[in-house]
Amino acid sequence: MDFVSALPKPLSARSRDFLAAWHGWRGSRLLPQRSDMRLAELGELTGTSLLLNVRGHDDILIEWVGDSITKQIGVDLGGCNYLDLTTKENRAWRAHLTMAQVAQPCSAVIYYWLRLGRGGILPVEFISGPLLEDGATQSTLVLCCASSLTRAGSDKAVDPDSYEEGEGMRFIDIGAGVPSMVPSQRQEARPVQ
Repeated sequence: MDFVSALPKPLSARSRDFLAAWHGWRGSRLLPQRSDMRLAELGELTGTSLLLNVRGHDDILIEWVGDSITKQIGVDLGGCNYLDLTTKENRAWRAHLTMAQVAQPCSAVIYYWLRLGRGGILPVEFISGPLLEDGATQSTLVLCCASSLTRAGSDKAVDPDSYEEGEGMRFIDIGAGVPSMVPSQRQEARPVQ
């Protein structure tokens, strides 16, 4: 069975397309390197993608953000700390989950219910794939892609509180197993690196 066919069935077609491109970049290796990342191959998915640079438990830089994300939420998150987008209470757990994803390494999927400016809800599936800096042996990069599960319409403003914490996260085995925890069930954050 090929990689894409083995992915969890509920994933959207966009998430499958994203992981298919990521899988092509890695070839026969476990992880692609930064220089393997060819965003043009993502096509329109690039606009809803972002790249995280995991520099430490308190420092996860959003290195760049696709223009569709910036338009939807009304602010450019590039240069921000990913951990600043969540509540103080959720910060350690978000860091723990991200660190676990790069330490294993594995992909992950999580769902957000974004509240739109006029009171509507936009369900979003957020998928990720780890990468290596060129020449590195430990993953520190995570390429992510957001996929709307319904049409957003013309309502573009998103309530920032609605992306503080997602639901239903699960890890996806890419060939190295998955961390021995259920990411959707909050636990005490333990060091993973």
